[in-house]
Amino acid sequence: MTTSWAAPPPGYPYTQGQGGAQPPQSTAVAVTPASNGVGNPYVIVTPASASPSTCQSLRKALERYGRKLEDGTRKAADTTGNIWHHLRTAPNMADAAVARLAQGTKVYAEGGHDRVFTQAFGVVPGEQLRKAYACYLSTSSGPVIGTLYISTARLAFCSDSPISYHAPAAGGAAPSHPPEAIYYKATTFS
Repeated sequence: MTTSWAAPPPGYPYTQGQGGAQPPQSTAVAVTPASNGVGNPYVIVTPASASPSTCQSLRKALERYGRKLEDGTRKAADTTGNIWHHLRTAPNMADAAVARLAQGTKVYAEGGHDRVFTQAFGVVPGEQLRKAYACYLSTSSGPVIGTLYISTARLAFCSDSPISYHAPAAGGAAPSHPPEAIYYKATTFS
């Protein structure tokens, strides 16, 4: 039985031997990065890509999200600790919780801490509110719950609810008029 080979494409080298058609001879070319496959139009040598593997990309993404989750958990724990400390230091836990809810509602209704600060203390040219903290201010009559405002120009405190105030009477006599309800405010400029 004789093997019959298909005719090679034009220009492809082949040899005719004894006994009929022979398979074409190998035209392999040694491919190196320097030659870039010269001599073979079907070979192009390119360097390996420097992109990380899928496993490395996945690991980096999980590490990044793990750090974000860790930061969020730490912030939640800090907030919970701050709330618990706030409720523990209050004269009455229920009053402190109601005051926090009232303060949050007031801030939301007024449009944010910036507006509450501006309404309570006015505006100094170029001043910007940096941060607002819920806190207690210790006074001779006891702790006063309120908000501490830190701005670019001053440090200010305003109580969350009005405090009854008895104006001193003339000559040291007992006050003749009823007490006034005023907000406790303190300000210092930097």
